[in-house]
Amino acid sequence: MITHTNLQSSLGYNFKNQNLLQEALRHPSMRQHDGKVMDYERLEFLGDAVLSFIITEDIFNRFKDHDEGKLAKMRAFLVCKDTICLVAESLQLENEIVMTRGEELSGGRENPNNVENTMEAIVAAIYLDGGMTYAKNVVLRLWGDLLSDAQNITSDPKSALQELSQGMSMSIPHYKIVSRTGQSHAPIFEIMVKVDDLEPEFGSGRSIKAAEKIAAEKLLKRLRGR
Repeated sequence: MITHTNLQSSLGYNFKNQNLLQEALRHPSMRQHDGKVMDYERLEFLGDAVLSFIITEDIFNRFKDHDEGKLAKMRAFLVCKDTICLVAESLQLENEIVMTRGEELSGGRENPNNVENTMEAIVAAIYLDGGMTYAKNVVLRLWGDLLSDAQNITSDPKSALQELSQGMSMSIPHYKIVSRTGQSHAPIFEIMVKVDDLEPEFGSGRSIKAAEKIAAEKLLKRLRGR
């Protein structure tokens, strides 16, 4: 049995039941490979709810002066596909997913849906293996920087940046594709955003939209700190 030692070290959690980790990392394509029913889909269903609860409880307790609308926007950003994939990338999770050769050749490791589902399945696996306390510890550590800056997060950073820049008598933000790397079926975009003569900010993502959001969020943070 492959124990995925490096992944467990990065998670800061060692599974008592290694079968749960194996299930969380197993892509549905493996059903055709060996006929086993076990894959991450059921765990992903549970993990989505566990992750949402942990994030919701944390921002509810952390930001006591925020109303329901603001908290909902923060949660939406913190548990969205782009954010989950960003956290997963820090673990190099795409390299740990067990999938068929055909799925891999078709870009399965770079597919954000596969990465998101696996990350959520791992959250569920930790919850089932060690309980809510351990699941919280792992999630809050992995999402730590994002949670610390959550009050500055908006679900639409591009709109917020445009409103802020115009409110400061600046021009509308300009976005430009700096590079496109990776395979044709799984590209990685680097986007630059610039406002007037300010130093530009950059963002990378698996779609132009995702990269633009990251770049806009970075410039937003800088402008708000002026």
